Formats: sequence, C-alpha cells, structure tokens
Amino acid sequence: MNSFAEIFDVVKKNLDITDIARKAWIDPIKPLRLNNNKVVLYVAAPFVKQILEDNYIHLFKINFKEVLGFDVEIEILCDEDLQPEQKMKLIDPIPELQDDEALVEKLEKSVAGSNYQYTFDTFIVGESNKLAYTACKSVSQGQTNLNTNPLYVYGDPGLGKTHLLSAIKNEVKKNNPNLNIVFVSADTFINDFVNGIRYDKTDEFKSKYRKADILLVDDVQFFSGKKESQQELFNTFNDLHINGKQIVLTSDRPPKEINDIEIRLRSRFESGLLADIAVPEYETRLAIIRRKAELIGLNIQPNVTEYIADKLKNNIRQLEGAIIKMNALSLVTDISPTLAMAQNIIKEVMTENVPTPVTVERVINEVASIYSITGDEIRSQKRSAQISTARQIAIFVVHKITDMSYTEIGKEFGGRDHSTIVYAINKVKSIIQKDNSYRNTIEDLIRNIGNN
Repeated sequence: MNSFAEIFDVVKKNLDITDIARKAWIDPIKPLRLNNNKVVLYVAAPFVKQILEDNYIHLFKINFKEVLGFDVEIEILCDEDLQPEQKMKLIDPIPELQDDEALVEKLEKSVAGSNYQYTFDTFIVGESNKLAYTACKSVSQGQTNLNTNPLYVYGDPGLGKTHLLSAIKNEVKKNNPNLNIVFVSADTFINDFVNGIRYDKTDEFKSKYRKADILLVDDVQFFSGKKESQQELFNTFNDLHINGKQIVLTSDRPPKEINDIEIRLRSRFESGLLADIAVPEYETRLAIIRRKAELIGLNIQPNVTEYIADKLKNNIRQLEGAIIKMNALSLVTDISPTLAMAQNIIKEVMTENVPTPVTVERVINEVASIYSITGDEIRSQKRSAQISTARQIAIFVVHKITDMSYTEIGKEFGGRDHSTIVYAINKVKSIIQKDNSYRNTIEDLIRNIGNN
C-alpha cells in the first residue's frame, strides 16, 4: 500500500457492518491524511459526521490498528469545520447519499425532531425537580409569592437547569415581548466584562447588564477565583435588585460549596430561594424517554424503555442521547429497537461517562480569564509575576487532566523545554501544600473545566 487512500480502502472493507450502513455512512467518507498516529477523515454533512462519531469511530480504530499495527486517533471534519479555501483543496467529489434519499430524509426529520424547544411544556416534572420547576414558572409569570428574587437553581450537570432558564426566557418573551431579558452563561458575562475593560467599553457592558428587566446567568460556579468579575457581578446584582428587577442564577452546587468566592456575593446568592434539582427518579426517567422517542417518531417497546430508565440514572442528556443513537441505528439497519440494541448502546454510554477530553486551549483561556490576561500572554516569553503564575497554573492543570507528556505540554506553551514544565508543576504542588486558598482555586478550576 503506497497511499493513505489505499490504506483506508482496506480498513473500510474490513468493517463488519451491514450494506445499508456502509452505503449510508461509510461510502461518503473521504480520507484526507495520516500524520503520525492521527487519521483525518472528511464528510460533507454535519449529521453524517455526528453519526460516525457516535457509532463508528471505535470500529475504525480497531481496523486501523489491524492494518497499521499501532493505535490511531481519528478526527472527522465536515463542511462546517472548513474554510472555503480548504474546501477547494478537496478536489475529488464527495460521494453523497443521493441513491438513498428516503433514508436521508428520515434522518433529517429525526434530527429536527430531537431538537425540541426549551419550554415549560417540554420539561418533564417529577419529585426531583418540582420545586425548581414551580419557582421558575412563578418567575416567568411575574409572581412573587415564593420569594424568588433572586432565584438560585442548582444541581449536577445534565439535569435541566439550562432548560429551565430557557423556558423562563421563552415564556416571558411570549407574554411580555417588551421586557429586556439578558440570558448569558457565566463565561459570557466574564468575557464581556474583560473585553469591556480591554477595549474601553465598560459603559456598554454596564448598559447591557444593568438595564435588564430579567437577568438569567447560567453556571455561576465559574466565577470562582475571578475577583474582578465577582465585583462586577455583585454591583450588577445590587443595581438590579434595588430596582426590583428579577435575577435567576444556576450552578452545579449550592453557594456555600463554591470555593474562592466573596462572602458578600455568596450572601446575595443565598438571599432568595434556593431550589435544587436532584437525580430524576425512575418514573421521571421513564417519562423523559417516552417524550424523546415520541418527538423523533421512534416506537420503543415498554421493556426497552424500562431497561434504559433503570440503567441510566444520573443524567438526562444521557437518556436523550441514548434514544437518538437508538433511532439512528434503527433507521440504518431497518430493525426496530430491541433489548439487545439497548444493552449495546447503554454499554457505550456508560463507557463514555467520563469528562470530555479537555483541550489545552480551554485550560489556557480559563486561567487567562482568572488573571485578566490573554492566552497569548500565557504562551509568550513574558515573565511578569502575574503572567508567570498564570502560566504555571495552566501547565499544572493540563498535566493533571490530560495524558500529555512533559514535552508535548512544553510545545503547547510556546515551545518550553521539559525541565521548565517539570519546574512549573513542582512549583504549583509546593504552593498548594501551604496555601489553602491557592489550592481551592486550582481544585475549583479543574472541577469547572471537567464539568464544562
């Protein structure tokens, strides 16, 4: 074999899949390159990329290893990932699914059906989330009998907090279109604040947030360690609250468990109603599965839905993801969902139940935001105390949450050598042992990045 295309042809032929699946998903793939142990493939449509990533990457990895003799990492690109000039370099026409237009149409309808609007009507209510649901519904209707200003909703990732914030926004816009609703993530608020300072646009920042009739902020745990941003949130909070404006906040933990946050800001979080969302009970999980299946037109037998509800207990996104994956498999294989199919999907979901691999870029940007500097400055050769500290923390965090070697980490941080990376890691370790506040900041940073 003299080319990557020939290697890929062999890998494709060795895939143990049905002819329908091969025609629908494998034939549209164009092999781009093999660099060291990284394989890059291309498909035109984003939904084809999604199906490949969800169902076939593990098969490709097995077969590439059999052909090449070593493990590979696989990246799949689609049109949305490429610039126009990059697309032009893909000279050969990309096979489309034109011979199976009915299948494509079914899949497109399925994808559209799975993306329901986040409203109160599509939120499944159970004992685990009744208080949070009732409080958010009360806010959307302008009621004040529950002391819901501020309203602080907390619970583990994937349980519906963002859904409820979106439902408030949608309900208020429907009934009171003239109200100014500002709905942002904590990261957006922080970035807006930093950019306001950097580009001398603090007045625009204040105008955006302090003229809100309703302020909805998602994931406020990300304010941990960001002193200046906390100050601005505190000031914004006070300004809105004094003027009787509604504030709703969400977090993955109660206020008292957010490390490195000002006491006065924490007291503001706790001054209204705290509503937790717990892991959904069996009946609620069953209702969620049935609703999702109904939305995408998937007919599932009771024993299959009961099995999924029994096995996936901690995350609504996992439940919905399992149904979407089952629907795709059912369409490409033309087989109705079975208990065996559910067992295989659950096994994959449980195996995937680890934090999403975190990129170095994500870590650097998060640390840079804490220290009010840029990612480029962290990678630079600048040695001011502030930049050096941020750089050392970023290096330490990357070392903790990735499998990268010291040499690989050094390359990501401006080409620093092995000894510099070791020094930075040991320096942070030594400070952690002596400084509880410093340790809390880093632990919270790792936790925040892992949950995002």
